[in-house]
Amino acid sequence: MVHLKVHVEADAAGPRYRGAVVYLTSREPFEGVLRLELREGVAVTGCWPRWPDEAGERSAAWRVEPYVRRFGGSALFSFGVRLDLEGRAELSASVGRWSAEGGVVELEAGRSGGLRAVVGPLTPGCKVLGFRGSLRVIEGALTYVVVEGERVALRVSASGLVTGYLEYVPLPSELPFEVELEGLRVASAERTLAMRLEDLLA
Repeated sequence: MVHLKVHVEADAAGPRYRGAVVYLTSREPFEGVLRLELREGVAVTGCWPRWPDEAGERSAAWRVEPYVRRFGGSALFSFGVRLDLEGRAELSASVGRWSAEGGVVELEAGRSGGLRAVVGPLTPGCKVLGFRGSLRVIEGALTYVVVEGERVALRVSASGLVTGYLEYVPLPSELPFEVELEGLRVASAERTLAMRLEDLLA
């Protein structure tokens, strides 16, 4: 029994796929085959730590060879692949505003089912000027501002380069591929999609 984690990154501009990570973990040794069936128009342009053992026009497969990570007296067996992707994405989140002017960054976004918007890192001293949704400010050497909800908005003072992304649990149709595990049973699964916003200069 394995835990399956799929994390996909896409650019909001386009929108287009950037990459993905597929990761398997278990407290027990496991073996089998990880197979990805790519959606039409999606291509793998890079792969780490190794290229697929089998590859077709719209499929890729790896023999699962887990490695062991030890934590105190227990062991965790893991196997994963990281992919560079190309192809247009159909995403359920929408961006109404993402701009910087006069030292103020503004974001408006929404998605049925909810999303988490992250803006940062921001330089110390930035101020939240207004927001919609559930707000959290993570402060340290750099500051991140997080708002969550179905419809979110944020106005924050900032300077320099500002980055941001939207994160949520995607619909199956938003993923660039379908995952098939041969010889393996899935005990639990989690899927996330990070929709990266264009860099701004505040």
